[in-house]
Amino acid sequence: MESADDIRKKIGRLINERGLNYAQVSLAIGKNIAYLQQYIKNGSPRRLGEVERHKLSKILRVDEQELTDLILPMANGAIAINPELLSLIIENVEQWLLEAQRTLSPKEKAELIRLLYMKLSNETLDIAVEKIKDYIEIYNEIKRAN
Repeated sequence: MESADDIRKKIGRLINERGLNYAQVSLAIGKNIAYLQQYIKNGSPRRLGEVERHKLSKILRVDEQELTDLILPMANGAIAINPELLSLIIENVEQWLLEAQRTLSPKEKAELIRLLYMKLSNETLDIAVEKIKDYIEIYNEIKRAN
């Protein structure tokens, strides 16, 4: 999945390729004239709002998913799975079980993986790597308390 900076660059390139300018497109998505210039050049806002992203995808004729580093629900309500994140979570859960000499039933393991995925799905992989062990430890503490 692309980083927020890569997405900004892509949006700038797409606007130029279509013969548009930041001001025109900013106004077309219902924002002030400097909105996209600030977003692309200064990184503010960090991410486009949902409404702005949707309008921009129509103007640029690209799938909305291409304009965000978040995983968006698909039209039928399903979510697109990030295989890198899922793999990272599974590896960390397996490592934790091995190191803690614990076992979980397949149902418990699947539930833990699902919970971690839901919690981390809107994070970049770098942030997910930082948080995953903390979340597993929280899960472990909760299980010990029960």
